[in-house]
Amino acid sequence: MELLIASFLVGVFFGVYCNFLILVPLTLATIIACGAAAASHGQTISGVLLAILIPAVALQGGYMIGLTSRDLLSQLLSRLHLVPSKRI
Repeated sequence: MELLIASFLVGVFFGVYCNFLILVPLTLATIIACGAAAASHGQTISGVLLAILIPAVALQGGYMIGLTSRDLLSQLLSRLHLVPSKRI
């Protein structure tokens, strides 16, 4: 569950701040890391595939949510910006 939330939040972060070219290497790194961790714990093939699939889907879903919320986040950050405006 923690890995699911962490990969989702990483996807949101990269969706907001990076372009789409980061998604492929990030997904491959997630697949390799989760597959190696699941295999080292002695899980079955179906368990390893599930351990790979769930974080990869959460990462890509978080990326899409981050990508679509760029405008909302920029408006929110501009409203919270505490520096006074230079407008007269």
